[in-house]
Amino acid sequence: MMQDYKQELTQIRDVLKKNLSGMSVTDIARALKKNKNTIGRYLDIMLISGQVNMKTFGMAKVFTLSQRVPLSAMLSFSNELILVLDNDHRITEINDNFLSLLNMERADVVGKQIDYISPPDVDIHELLETLMQESEKPVSLVTFRSPGGKEKVYRQKSLPTVFDDGSSGLTLILEDITYRVRAERELAEREERFRMMVENIHDGLAIIENGVIVFSNRRISEITGYTAEELDNMRPEGVVAPEETEKIRHLLSSTEKKIQGPIELRVWIVRKDGTRRFVYSRITRYIRKETVYHFIIFTDMTEIKEQEDALWESEQKFRRMAYAIHEGFLIIEDEKIVQSNRRIHEITGYTAEEISLMNTHDLVQPDDERKIIQAIDASVQNPGVPDSITFRIRTKEGKYRWIRGNIISEIQNGRTSTYLTMSDVTRDVERDNATSMTIASLEKLIHSIPVPLCYTDGDGILQGSSQQFMELTGTGVPDTGMSISTVITVPEGSRDTREIFLQLKDGKSCTFSGTLKLHDGSLLPVQFVLRHFSDDLGSHIIWIARTD
Repeated sequence: MMQDYKQELTQIRDVLKKNLSGMSVTDIARALKKNKNTIGRYLDIMLISGQVNMKTFGMAKVFTLSQRVPLSAMLSFSNELILVLDNDHRITEINDNFLSLLNMERADVVGKQIDYISPPDVDIHELLETLMQESEKPVSLVTFRSPGGKEKVYRQKSLPTVFDDGSSGLTLILEDITYRVRAERELAEREERFRMMVENIHDGLAIIENGVIVFSNRRISEITGYTAEELDNMRPEGVVAPEETEKIRHLLSSTEKKIQGPIELRVWIVRKDGTRRFVYSRITRYIRKETVYHFIIFTDMTEIKEQEDALWESEQKFRRMAYAIHEGFLIIEDEKIVQSNRRIHEITGYTAEEISLMNTHDLVQPDDERKIIQAIDASVQNPGVPDSITFRIRTKEGKYRWIRGNIISEIQNGRTSTYLTMSDVTRDVERDNATSMTIASLEKLIHSIPVPLCYTDGDGILQGSSQQFMELTGTGVPDTGMSISTVITVPEGSRDTREIFLQLKDGKSCTFSGTLKLHDGSLLPVQFVLRHFSDDLGSHIIWIARTD
């Protein structure tokens, strides 16, 4: 019977191929010499299975042969994964993409029930079970892990299917939407992170669309005192102080397509309760088609503004005080002298106007330029850390003066200021240089004397010694600073060294017998001759040891 059934369908197709303009049921029955009702039932089967098309002209139904693309050809051109099952869940068609997922050959799949397909990967087998469970739904989402461990997401479409023989089946179409799902998840996560950020940042954030506030975060409400609902019905200029209104209105209504970078503004706003707050605003414009967006970030700087005003007043007082002190005082910013006091003018000979046109290089003696530059750079790199420096400056008359300076840098509002106090120590340096030369000459003289001798300060602290004295006692340069009593002894019954010092301080000299402690620990009897002299550094005593 099934063979006769297929043969009848074949005959109908052959007749329609010869009559491309179409035939009615009566025409087909007459051509095949068959019963009209029988032909009508066959045509219903062919119409349901898509083998013929039907058009109605009044009461007449005209059938034409359907120009169909073979299912196998369609499957090979599809990007989706397609699987065709008959009513017994046997696989009748499968495309290459689905075979690639199964990692199986077509001959091992077609004609077998899907329950008995055993893909090499266990996860794929679980996927097939999931597909059959979801096949009763027209559309569903199927998720599984690929052999590489990556998540794959498919949209499964289950389409009832009728075959040429009139039997029913099911076509499963899997569309890979992994990328889209991941993108949607990432977008949702970004939106969530954005909302968390804007609701928790300390700054206020408002989004304005065509001049109307469409979004404001919690911090905006805290700063302005208005609720989010109240802000949604307001224009931005309704929040700022009256004197700022026109400036904001002009900025937001500007027809410029682009604003170079964010615009930074410091404006006063009026809260709902009437109090004023000072805010730092950054405004960015973005144009999309016919919509103009403005993104405004508010930072409440009222307390900082008040501190700045107080700091400015304090700075003015500081400048007035600096001008009146006895030491020279400079304020340096960006290598320029921005303020100098009266004492600087006295030391250098330059007027305030002349100093204001100079930098530190112009004042410093050329040999000390690198020293002062390094000192200023180090101070700028370590703000708040004081340092000292000694250098020479060149006066207006061309003379050089020695300066001992204290330097410190501070940062205020992003600006670095270096403060340099200057004391004229020319006389002290010249005296110290002269004393150093005297001491150097004295040490040279002592070293050249061929007798054991040393010299101490008025308290008996060793300051230097001759070569012979060092060879006998084992003392050297590192031992300067120790008491002379560690290397000499006074015989019992003799006067102690304190009494000797008192006599010498009165301008007297003396001689006494004692012992000199040698480097090996032994004692050498000697005759000490003491001489007293004074210089700018104080009193000194020369100890000459005679061994004969």
